[in-house]
Formats: sequence, C-alpha cells, structure tokens
Amino acid sequence: MAAGAVAVVVAAALTLGAVVAVVTWTTAAISIPSLPLRILAVAADVVGGTLLLLVCIYLTTRIAVSMVGVGKTEFPPIPDYPPDEEAKN
Repeated sequence: MAAGAVAVVVAAALTLGAVVAVVTWTTAAISIPSLPLRILAVAADVVGGTLLLLVCIYLTTRIAVSMVGVGKTEFPPIPDYPPDEEAKN
C-alpha cells in the first residue's frame, strides 16, 4: 500500500517537473527577438518537450511497476477451445 502511494507521488513529481521545464523552455523560446531563431527555438521546444514528456511517462510507469511488483505476475494461459465450440458461442 505504501509503495503504491510513493509511486504516485514520484510520478506526480516527475510529471510536474517536466511540465515546468517545458513551460520555461517555451517562455524562453517565444521571447527571442529574431524570427528565424524563434522559429527554430519553438521547433526544438516542441521536439524536446515531446521527448521529455514521453520519457517522463516511461519512467513513471517503470517506477510504478517495479515498486508495486506487478511485472512479476504470469499471464493466464491461452484457453484451448476447439473450433466447433467457438462457433456455437
């Protein structure tokens, strides 16, 4: 139970940090006076922000799975239905 709460807090902190970083980058990018450099900075901000948020989602998922231990469970076996029974249902 405590591991789940810690995983949620860590995930929230990582996501909040990523969002604050993206907002800071965006504010800096749109305040550049030169138009070609501003366009380049905004494009880099879109790519970098997207990658940062995707990495954040990946890390929070990995942390949650490793803390809670869900990744160690086995998948249920695939049912063996004969083709005739499958058509009846």
